[in-house]
Amino acid sequence: MPKLLVLGLCAGYFLVLLDVTVVNVALPQINADLQAGQSGMAGVINAYTFVLAALLLAFGAIGDRWGHRRIVVFGFLCFFLGSLACSLSPTIEVLVASRALQGVGAAATMTGTLAMLSESAADDRERNKLVGLWAALGGVALPVGPLLGGLLVELGNWRAAFWLNLPVILVALVPIIVYSSPAWAARLGSGGLARGAGRVESSGSSRMRLLTACIVAGLMNFCVLGSLFLLTQFFQGDRGLSPFQAGLATLPALLPLPFVAALSGTVSNRLGVWRTSAMGLIVAGMGLGLMGLTVSGSGLWGLWIALVVWAIGVGILTPAIVTAAMHALPQRPGFASGAGSTARNLGGAVGVTVFAVLAGMDTGALMAGAGVMMLIAAFICLDMSRRARESQLVPVR
Repeated sequence: MPKLLVLGLCAGYFLVLLDVTVVNVALPQINADLQAGQSGMAGVINAYTFVLAALLLAFGAIGDRWGHRRIVVFGFLCFFLGSLACSLSPTIEVLVASRALQGVGAAATMTGTLAMLSESAADDRERNKLVGLWAALGGVALPVGPLLGGLLVELGNWRAAFWLNLPVILVALVPIIVYSSPAWAARLGSGGLARGAGRVESSGSSRMRLLTACIVAGLMNFCVLGSLFLLTQFFQGDRGLSPFQAGLATLPALLPLPFVAALSGTVSNRLGVWRTSAMGLIVAGMGLGLMGLTVSGSGLWGLWIALVVWAIGVGILTPAIVTAAMHALPQRPGFASGAGSTARNLGGAVGVTVFAVLAGMDTGALMAGAGVMMLIAAFICLDMSRRARESQLVPVR
């Protein structure tokens, strides 16, 4: 698969995650400029995330029927128009509506790019590596988003956070359109799907594998985003850090993600996606346990070490569990991508809500509890690995 096409597809996921985080630092200026109020600022965030979560599964199924390249191009165009409209919005109402259009583009882009990578892979080993790269480059947006957004807002204004998307989209679209010719589409669409269909024992077995992957992925984001929410509240409330300082303090939890995720595909090729997922869950669970022990300490070094351990586990886990979902239904990569993405978004939203309600409790105990949940999920993945080896339907190596 051409490297430029891979980078173009990965850029789509990068943009989806970037626009989750980059806008947060612009909210104070948006509020001051457009008199948004609390409800308006919440609308700027929710219009994007709710539309994104609501349409993931639908765009995945549509892509399976109409072709994922069309969905990806449509998604990029919606993202471009939505970003342009956001940057020019004269009122908070227009901005919220424009963010919803961004969410439409994000949903189409997120499911379509992953499905294109999956269905075009020559074999499972290449698929594991491509998904690892997709997750790694997308993960760069997590630490970069708040810092880059803060810099753009300080140098310009809140509108600059949306202008950032436009050149990235235009550059990413070029290889996607170039490699969407009928000849290239036929080359991409033939091999991977036919091979994948032969690995499926029955529709019931495939749905159970996909359901398990979605449950683990949802639990992952439940713990990850819920813990990050607690952590930022802890840094600002208990430690008295400013928002920017709190963002810097959480970098140890974000910086390792793209580097480890890039290696996850190689590990999956050796151990299989389920055992790799279990490894990531165990390491992440240990990191959360260490966070529970060190969060109440006087210094931050112990907590930062725990954050690095946790991030390494999450970096191993994310591409592996995403690939597990794609392996479950290789003949319907769009639906599998949409189901997994929906589970992750729903799990993250529920996690933030639950941890916000429990925020008055002991932070260390909540972190440790999340770690126990991830260890339980690791046993589920190990059982799935055992079942896969016994049935010899999903390759272990």
